[in-house]
Amino acid sequence: MDQPRPLDPIPPGPWDVVVIGAGAAGLMTCLDLPAGLRVLLLNRNTGRRSSSRWAQGGIAAVTRPEDNASSHAEDTIHAGAGLCDGDAVRLLVDEAPHCVERLQRLGMAFDRDGPNLATTLEAAHSHKRVLHVQDQTGRALVDVLRERVEEREGLLHRRGVRVTKLTVKNGSCSGVQVLDGQLLYTVQARAVVLASGGGGHLFANTTNPAQACGEGIALAWQAGAAVEDLEFVQFHPTALRLDDAPCFLISEAVRGEGGVLVDDLGCSPVAHLAQRDLSPRDQVSRALVQAMQRQGVGQIWLDFSAIPREQAEARFPTILDRCSEFGLNPLEHPIPVAPAAHYWMGGIATNLQAATNLPGLFAVGEVACTGLHGANRLASNSLMECLVFAHQLKSIDLEPQQTALKRSNPNSCDLDLSSGESTTGLMTRIEQLPAIVLANRWC
Repeated sequence: MDQPRPLDPIPPGPWDVVVIGAGAAGLMTCLDLPAGLRVLLLNRNTGRRSSSRWAQGGIAAVTRPEDNASSHAEDTIHAGAGLCDGDAVRLLVDEAPHCVERLQRLGMAFDRDGPNLATTLEAAHSHKRVLHVQDQTGRALVDVLRERVEEREGLLHRRGVRVTKLTVKNGSCSGVQVLDGQLLYTVQARAVVLASGGGGHLFANTTNPAQACGEGIALAWQAGAAVEDLEFVQFHPTALRLDDAPCFLISEAVRGEGGVLVDDLGCSPVAHLAQRDLSPRDQVSRALVQAMQRQGVGQIWLDFSAIPREQAEARFPTILDRCSEFGLNPLEHPIPVAPAAHYWMGGIATNLQAATNLPGLFAVGEVACTGLHGANRLASNSLMECLVFAHQLKSIDLEPQQTALKRSNPNSCDLDLSSGESTTGLMTRIEQLPAIVLANRWC
């Protein structure tokens, strides 16, 4: 449900920290920033759409006695084609169990198997270590974090505001320029944290929400921050493939629970892969595309029949409901799927403290490139990366306090803003505004 956008401009600050993005990375950042800071959370949406909220599968962490951090690390590096940053991998696998404990204290109700946390198997994992809340893990996580964030003292959450530029002063990030309705102005901050997600909508077929168009990476690059590994884009093997339907994600957990891929000839298109249906995502997606090209078809089939009906109904209610909207019943017949752009391993280059090479600018989540994922992300490591690296900001190094500037009346910028417009297109139109409007904006 969309919420009304406030009509009054954002107080000019100076703010201590501006956080851009209200998915898991942005929300956890707000929770982990030191107490006593003035925090401004900017959300492009007026509703609750985010890639984090759409995440179905789960959160990867070692919680079972037969599993260990070394195995989680080995699986991460294997899935990443050996190109992962070892320090980032060690940080994630060591901190993941602690993050799970903290989420439970915050109110996250993971599915349970008797007295223990329930876990499932996903692609390229050697143990069942993916915790979940049915097939709505991302939604459950974001809802818990948002509730806690709204309780934080000194935090203002503004929805429907689009960041158009990162401001730089004396070689440091000093705030943001925002388009707030028809008002264009800048807001000062001692630090800016980008948590704006990835860029799936750079591709025709994607599992991402519409705002995932790479804006955060573009903003950082324009401000002088380094970016890396942009060539590494993950295509999820199983997105619903219908001409009249969006590329709705069919969680990898379906295959973890026993679902299998079948081509038009009734054969397995992944039989040649070492882990077959649960091989790393890049291998499975390539195998599916190759099979589709050989057979001249636009889809592969995902067969749920090996999953007991009661188990499927309890574990995948969202997937079953979504399929039924398009006249499909996965429990009766295989459903058509095909690979779709899902996750960007590359992004804004950061260190283990989530800091970029531009002082005052930090990045967390999919917008960042920590080196954790290498060339291909291990299933269900993405939400955990948000939590682990946001927690690194508990000891954020802030720029010196700025002097508040006197605010003049913001000027109207008569722009018909399209929610799907690219950053480049928007910035071009802003730069074409009459010079007097830009000169008179308050900052």
